[in-house]
Amino acid sequence: MGFFRSIKFQVWLRFEIIVACMLVFSYAFLVLFFPAFYEMMKIDEISRSLETIQSDWYDDDVRRTVETVAYDNKMYVEIYSPRYGVSLPFNNMGGAAAIANISKRECCAEVDDAETGIVYKRFRDERENNTVLMVCSYLGDRRYPDAYIFICSYLQPLGTTMAIFHRQFLFVAAVTAVFTMCISLLFAAKISNPIIIMNNAAKQLPQGRFNSRVRKRDFAEIKQLSETLESASKEIAKSDGLRRELMSNISHDLRTPLTMIKAYAEMIRDLSGDNPEKRERHLKVIIDETDRLSSLVNDILDLSKLESGVAEIHKESFNFGERLGGVVSRFDILRDSDGINIELHAGSMIMIEADPIKMEQVVYNLINNAVTYTGDDNTVIVRLYRTVERTVRFEVTDHGDGIAPEHLPHIWDRYYKVSERNKTHKRAKMGSGIGLSIVKNILEQHGFRYGVDSEQGKGSTFWFEAPDPLAPPEQPKTKR
Repeated sequence: MGFFRSIKFQVWLRFEIIVACMLVFSYAFLVLFFPAFYEMMKIDEISRSLETIQSDWYDDDVRRTVETVAYDNKMYVEIYSPRYGVSLPFNNMGGAAAIANISKRECCAEVDDAETGIVYKRFRDERENNTVLMVCSYLGDRRYPDAYIFICSYLQPLGTTMAIFHRQFLFVAAVTAVFTMCISLLFAAKISNPIIIMNNAAKQLPQGRFNSRVRKRDFAEIKQLSETLESASKEIAKSDGLRRELMSNISHDLRTPLTMIKAYAEMIRDLSGDNPEKRERHLKVIIDETDRLSSLVNDILDLSKLESGVAEIHKESFNFGERLGGVVSRFDILRDSDGINIELHAGSMIMIEADPIKMEQVVYNLINNAVTYTGDDNTVIVRLYRTVERTVRFEVTDHGDGIAPEHLPHIWDRYYKVSERNKTHKRAKMGSGIGLSIVKNILEQHGFRYGVDSEQGKGSTFWFEAPDPLAPPEQPKTKR
């Protein structure tokens, strides 16, 4: 059953159905309906001959017109005057005997009664063993005709012609069926084969084979589908590489604090349990490493919620400057432990419309990122101010090594870590590479603009802008 549901068979079947319908229509038209069509054409021919003679009736050369019509179309034409009982025949088919068997006066009366002034008749000519089509009409004025005209034409026997048509059609149908069957098979294969190849390539993706190449085909849709598959393969390969890197990073980030927690717990148990000073120092290490683990897990959960759309944004108007001071104060411990100085320059009463908890997370991650990559001066500058563009702008500046231009488009990607920066900063090795991705997702959910300005050797400035709810409404420009 699988073969009969395949695209190759279905395309071939539909192609054959179309050809079969065309053959049936041709047979019906050429064989079954041909006699009726032939009779209709003869009636049209007689009608056009009648119109020619009627239009030239008052010409001096009307006799030549009648003779020409009778000769060219192989018709019997007779002009009859019932007033004088005179007939003028023009016979080019031998129909005089047949028309003699009808009552001309009755036909003329029928013409007078007919709405169009034209009467058609069909009768047999027994002497010629043939069917005759006749039209009778008037000549001259419709109300007071000068005379009446009878035009007769034989319907040629179609028996032999129909037999020829029938045999010829059977031969043509057989040739057409064989030819179309071959063409349809090739056409179906041309459509289905690239799809089959792409399907096989897609089946290799779950097995980790992302380098399959699909040859482009003639059809635009097939080309687009192959390009989409190749693009998806590259993205999946990229995601797989990021996944492997993530597993490696997280494994390292988890292993190191867990190892230290276990080591220092054993040291407390075996060595420093009775020494308060050493015990406090060892417990401090355990607490710090536990906080580090908790922060890593929370970052992963936050990013997962943001990307899946589960995390909700609860906007409210609040003083961003106040909140900012609270977040910066969390880094005061680094001043004593690592000598890192965070300078805060924030205007008073700078309000924004946003989720306060999420914006605190954005600010914390940006400052933490700047602290991670700060330069030799160990200084991070945080600014919050209103711009002339009627927005609130937040900036975090470090004086570290900066970011190379080729890395700038990727720093907001999850798990992306610039290797050159990691080599020169110990704190960079502690991160999971998802802090900036969390920042990106939160800012995009709020609809805020964001970016980074960086120059190698001079540092980086991460920023975002939010609408200023306290800005006066913009005045419409007046035309002078």
